[in-house]
Amino acid sequence: MLQTIILLILALFPLSSYGIGCEEEFPGDTDRKLNWFPSCSSKIIIHSVKPIDEYGRPEYPVHVDVPLHIRVNLTNNGPVFTEGKVTTNLWSWGGWFGCDWHTVLTFGILSNLDACTNGIPCPIKRGNQEIIIVMDFTKWQTIIAILGNDAAYQIEQIISTPNGDSFCITVQARARKY
Repeated sequence: MLQTIILLILALFPLSSYGIGCEEEFPGDTDRKLNWFPSCSSKIIIHSVKPIDEYGRPEYPVHVDVPLHIRVNLTNNGPVFTEGKVTTNLWSWGGWFGCDWHTVLTFGILSNLDACTNGIPCPIKRGNQEIIIVMDFTKWQTIIAILGNDAAYQIEQIISTPNGDSFCITVQARARKY
């Protein structure tokens, strides 16, 4: 019984998310800048990713206790994106046995959401354009509550369309609450 309780606590509140035992607090210069990369092949090519505040001003570190705005410059070489689903995966940096990214359990509440009503501006037309993606974690206070303040996080968004096309972006950033 005691082992079950300890495993449940570790699953819900992983100590690794707070960087215990990890000497590198912010990997890849995330203490000073956002890192990003496309995490799947796609007809949508991402050229740049910049965190901004609600007024369009550069913001770093990012804040997860208010809606997070990301300015994305992209080229859509596929059909117009008018509907789809978005899944958001979240990792924290740290570790007892060396530094690594560790999954933050969200129990599926950030999976298979309607993209156009959850931060992806629809439609995404063909050609080069700039869009603002809004990730509003304030809807999910249970997730914000377990995140450490002023820590490194990795967020991946997978956006898929009914015809099977998808585009994916992963960002690594220093995030604060309050």
